[in-house]
Amino acid sequence: MRCHALLVRSLTVLRHGHVNQFANDYDHVLAMYRDVFDAQVFLEFEEPDFGGKNAVYVAGAAAFEIFAPTKAGMAIAASIERFGERWHSLEWTVPDLDDAIAVINERGIRITDSSPGNYVFLHPRDCFGLCLEITPQFFQNDPRDAADWDPAKGANSNPVGINGGPTVTLCVPDADEAIAWTSEFVNKVPSLTHEGTFAHSRAIDFGDHIIEFVTPTDAPQDLPLREALNTHGAAMFSVTLPVRSLDHAEKTLQAHGLTTTRVQTPHSQLLVLDVKQTDGARLQFREQTNL
Repeated sequence: MRCHALLVRSLTVLRHGHVNQFANDYDHVLAMYRDVFDAQVFLEFEEPDFGGKNAVYVAGAAAFEIFAPTKAGMAIAASIERFGERWHSLEWTVPDLDDAIAVINERGIRITDSSPGNYVFLHPRDCFGLCLEITPQFFQNDPRDAADWDPAKGANSNPVGINGGPTVTLCVPDADEAIAWTSEFVNKVPSLTHEGTFAHSRAIDFGDHIIEFVTPTDAPQDLPLREALNTHGAAMFSVTLPVRSLDHAEKTLQAHGLTTTRVQTPHSQLLVLDVKQTDGARLQFREQTNL
C-alpha cells in the first residue's frame, strides 16, 4: 500500500450512487428485487463494448445496479467466469469528476477503467479491497431525488420494511489499517457508535450508507469471513439492509420462497439470505428501530 502521509486533499463523497452486482441471470435478479422488495427499476441499458446489460433500481433506501453478460468472452462474462457472481463494487457520487481524478492521481491510486465525464473505476488493491466507481452523474427518474423522498420509508411499498441505507461490508486482513486509510481518503472520522455486523469491525457512516471493514476472528460465526478472505483476499463480502422488524422481514422473505438463516453477532442478530437464491451476492438484514 502506498504512503499518502504528505497529501492533504481528500475525496468529497455526496452519496452512494449504487452497489454493483455481477450476475449471470439478469431477469432473475430483477424479478427477485421487484417481487420481494417492490424495487423501482428506473434505468436499463446495454453496454456492447463490455458485453453487458445493466439495470439500476432502488429497494427501500438502497440503490443497486446489476451487470449481466450478453456475450461470452467479453469483460462482464470474463469477470464472472474468473471471480464468480458477487458484489463487485460501490459507486460514489462526487461533485466534480476532474477534481476527483486529481485527488486519485495525487494518491497514486490506479484507475482501471474510465469514461470521460462519466466515471472512473479504482483498483481495489489500492483501496483495501474496495472496488470504487466514481461519478458526478445523477440519474433521471431516481426516486431518491424526489422532493418527498424519505429514506426511512424507501421506494414503493417497501414490503420488507427497509428503513435506511445499506452497510457495505468488506472482509480484510486488518480492519484498523483499512479504516484509517479510508478515513483519511474521504476526510471522515470513523464511527464510534456503529454496531458491527461482526466482532472486529470498523466503519464510516456517510449518512445514506455505511462502509464497514471486518477482520475475521476465530469465532465460529466468523467462518464465512475466514473462507472468503482465504479465497478472494480483501474484497466486498456483504450488503446489510436495516429493517424495522426482523421478524416481519423474515416472514415476508420466507413467504416469497427465500431461505433465511439467523446469525447471532456480538451486537445483534443478522438475517442472511442464501447466496444461491441471490445470484452469488450475500444480502443480509438487521433490525434498526432508532429511526
